[in-house]
Amino acid sequence: MSVFVLDKDSNCKIEVFPLVEICKSSSMVMGKELRKAHYQLGEMISTEINNSSNSKEYAVLILMRAGLCYGSGIADQLEELGASVTIIFINDDSISAEDLEVISGKEIIIVDAVINSGKSIFTLLSQLPENTKNSLKLATTVIPSSSVGLFDDFKLFTVRTSENRYEGAKVNNISNGKGPDTGDRLFNTY
Repeated sequence: MSVFVLDKDSNCKIEVFPLVEICKSSSMVMGKELRKAHYQLGEMISTEINNSSNSKEYAVLILMRAGLCYGSGIADQLEELGASVTIIFINDDSISAEDLEVISGKEIIIVDAVINSGKSIFTLLSQLPENTKNSLKLATTVIPSSSVGLFDDFKLFTVRTSENRYEGAKVNNISNGKGPDTGDRLFNTY
C-alpha cells in the first residue's frame, strides 16, 4: 500500500493547513471559497502524483460533481508540469465505452472529493480493464482512517485522513452519521 497524506508528508504544510480548515464540514464554508480551496489543494497534491509516476500521460477521471474542483486543480497542475492530460467526467459512477478507449494506455487518476466507504470508487474500478489497475492512482481531499486499508492495492493521495466518517446529506450539522454534503457545499445547492 502506498498512501501520501499532504497535510503530514509534504513540505507545504503551512500553505495546506488553512485550506484544510476551509474544507472541513464543520467549517460550513460554501461556494466560491470552498471551490478555490479544493482547486488549490488539487494543484498542491499533483506534484506528488506526478513524482510518483513513470508516465507523463494521464487520464483524470473526476467523480461528479464533488470531485470537479479538486480534480481540475490536479489536471491543470499536471499540465503545468508538462504532462498530457485527458479529463473524463464520471456521472452516476459509470464510464462509457468511448471514454474507455480514450483513456487506454494512460495512467489513470480517479478523483473524488471525499471517499467514505469507497462504494463509488469500487463501482468505477469494476468497469476498468484489468491491465489499467497496475498504474492506477486515487486522489481525494479526505478519507476516514478506517477506510484507508480498503485501497491497499492502489496508490492513494489524500489531503488528509479523518477519524470521522459520515454520509453526506442536506444537513447543516454533523449528527447521527450524517453531515453536510460536499457537493452541496461546493455549489450552494442546499
